[in-house]
Amino acid sequence: MENGMSKALIFTLLLILCSIGILAPEARTQAKSQPEAFYKRAIIKFIVPYAPGGTYDLYARVLGPYLEKCTGSRVIIENMGGAAGLVGGGYLYSVAKPDGLTVALLPMPGMIIGDLLDFEGVKYQLDKFTYIGRVETVWRGLFTSKASGFKSIQDMMKAARPIRFGSTDPTAQSSVDASLIAEAFHLRAKIVPGYKGSKEYMLALIAGREVDAAATNFTGYEEFAKKGEITLAAMIGKQRYPDFPGTPYLLETPGLSSDGKKLLEILYVTNEAGRMVVAPPNVPEAKRSFLEVALAKAMKEPALMDWAQKNGFNMSFLPGKECKEMIIKLMEVVPKADKPRIKDLVTRKYF
Repeated sequence: MENGMSKALIFTLLLILCSIGILAPEARTQAKSQPEAFYKRAIIKFIVPYAPGGTYDLYARVLGPYLEKCTGSRVIIENMGGAAGLVGGGYLYSVAKPDGLTVALLPMPGMIIGDLLDFEGVKYQLDKFTYIGRVETVWRGLFTSKASGFKSIQDMMKAARPIRFGSTDPTAQSSVDASLIAEAFHLRAKIVPGYKGSKEYMLALIAGREVDAAATNFTGYEEFAKKGEITLAAMIGKQRYPDFPGTPYLLETPGLSSDGKKLLEILYVTNEAGRMVVAPPNVPEAKRSFLEVALAKAMKEPALMDWAQKNGFNMSFLPGKECKEMIIKLMEVVPKADKPRIKDLVTRKYF
């Protein structure tokens, strides 16, 4: 009897041990499937689609350590310059694995313009990316020279001669902005490309020669507007600049046609897209959500916020889901059938 009970006990213990042996790997697999466990001590490749030394590179390298803190991973910056960000974007879309371990800091205005104009280098579909979150928007305004006499968009609409807009090349954001503004308000306009960068055409604007207007970022030029050396005629987005509360934004202009509003909506969405952290298509939602939360926490770090303020970065976090909604809205504003017209007026009409 006692011997039989011992055999039964041993058999039961063996069954328990076997069950533990079978279940343990499954439990470990389930643990690893949790995002926190997955990212702990993992390596995240953070692509910067520009050469080292620029503002995107600087931003990513400053943000990296805070992402490490909030994900538990090691973040490695990899520069992948070419075609104004399109090379890095194409790699993220077509080559990088959708395992949640590769992200990129993409210049969404350029990515959007590339898609709108059907650039040859575009190897992606904007709505298929996995969006983690927006990290920054850039203040952009319509500036005019003092010599031109244009103090508002209404003044520009009355111009008896072509208004000369400075830009670098037909595919630059400054050219796209100028073309859409000119079309929306039926301006007599001519875009003057060929400047090396915004600094060069803005110096020409300040000097009052060669160009009458420019659509560009505020950084470095707001002081000239404060001194009255150039005029801030309008804001391109839907916000007033704190130092110029009386300057309206373009979409506030009375009498805009429905087509004009549509063109300015393109400007608004393009501007609001800003700089986004994006992952390849088809990253699982649990990993996407984890990275979104980690990015949001990282951007609230006091030291990072202080650095951004001191260096003129307009930190403006937007959750990934809202980023994707913004892109989808743009695609609704500019359906595929409208792209040839947009491409024509942006690349030909005002040159």
